[in-house]
Amino acid sequence: MNTPKILLLLGLTVFLAAGCGGKSNGSQAPAAAASSTSTSSDSTAPAPAAVDDDGITARALLEPVMVAARQWQPDAELVLVTTSMAEGPKHAFWFYDVQSRSKGVCTRIRALANGTVENVGTGDACVLMKPFSGGFVDSPVAWEAARAAGFDPGDSAQFGLRFQRDEALPAPRECWVLWSDADDDEAQGVTRGWCVDPVTGQFVVRLSGKGRIEPL
Repeated sequence: MNTPKILLLLGLTVFLAAGCGGKSNGSQAPAAAASSTSTSSDSTAPAPAAVDDDGITARALLEPVMVAARQWQPDAELVLVTTSMAEGPKHAFWFYDVQSRSKGVCTRIRALANGTVENVGTGDACVLMKPFSGGFVDSPVAWEAARAAGFDPGDSAQFGLRFQRDEALPAPRECWVLWSDADDDEAQGVTRGWCVDPVTGQFVVRLSGKGRIEPL
């Protein structure tokens, strides 16, 4: 994926993914926000990785993402991983929403395929969400499981890793959720994503689209 395409995708994503908002299989993501607190001056940013024409996976830059998150707030915990308009399990950019329970605030970290990791949120107050562990399976595993279950990505797909509540689930749980335009149910006014277990990488269920992300 070349640089102009990366820039175009990021431009198109601003209104979809700024903060933590955006359409996501009938759920509303927490409102993340941008840090007015700069990272410490003596911190060393990770060296940019070589540009990958196919993009990066969700876990490719997770370590520097969490370094940036804990520079923002020492108790930062991960509550949401997303990307949009992806042509496959790798993409030009990923967003990582983090929260501080002690401060009651959230922000968003962006990772680009060239290795750039940046805090692009506002650091404002937000609804705290249930966090998930950092030991989740990577996006290619979730992609393959959803595809095997019948997921049709069409021209582009959306990814969301979150603690999910949905009528199709017996109880709220962590899900890698994938969806595309083919999953829009216009009659019901919902989007029915595909839930993959982020620990085992196994397909769980086709979501109803009726529910939302689980708060604390």
